[in-house]
Amino acid sequence: MDNDISFAEAMLRRGAGLLDAEAGEAGTDPFAVLARLLAAAAATDAPLVVLSEGGSHPALFDEANRRAGEPLAARLAGLAATRQGERATMYEFDGTGPLTGNRVVAALLRPEERPDLLHVYVAVGRLRGGEAQITVPPALLRFDAAALGQTLGLLGDAVSRSPNAATAALAHAAAILPMEGHEQGGMPASLLDLYWHALTLASVRAAGGAAGGLAGMTPEGNA
Repeated sequence: MDNDISFAEAMLRRGAGLLDAEAGEAGTDPFAVLARLLAAAAATDAPLVVLSEGGSHPALFDEANRRAGEPLAARLAGLAATRQGERATMYEFDGTGPLTGNRVVAALLRPEERPDLLHVYVAVGRLRGGEAQITVPPALLRFDAAALGQTLGLLGDAVSRSPNAATAALAHAAAILPMEGHEQGGMPASLLDLYWHALTLASVRAAGGAAGGLAGMTPEGNA
């Protein structure tokens, strides 16, 4: 994928245009709705943090990729400790598996003042005919890190002994919700993995990463 093109910035530019248009112009198109949400966050709580794989913070993405290969039970404590001080953060990284050759943008927005409650959106970008095309699934993942931490405390060692207990703990803290104007539907595994990878990136950043210092990192870009 050509990293000279930032799909995150393309989304922010589109969103900025929608801020100047009529409020209902975005309609229920998932891309337009998400772009407008991000532009609004950038306008009110600037700077909006944008971190890109292939940029100046390789340790963040390397550590997240390493954690993604761990068993679910081993990852839960890190996910439960996820916190985000900013209203919105964007991560841009390369797709893998069925999405190899695409560029993924994950947006994590705080719907409330709580730093441990996040709405996660994903977008898949590709180049066709020299033009950037971006697709946004019409769903978001609502994740409550505090609820996961409470559940882990209640289950104790059962989480490490039983994959079912680990899965149940995660299911209690998260839900896939349709975006406004769209019906609840199934989510392909390859897309669902993107939501969890976004949260893994956020958890690594919150913890400071393997080498330390990532929580206070300077973004490659902002809006």
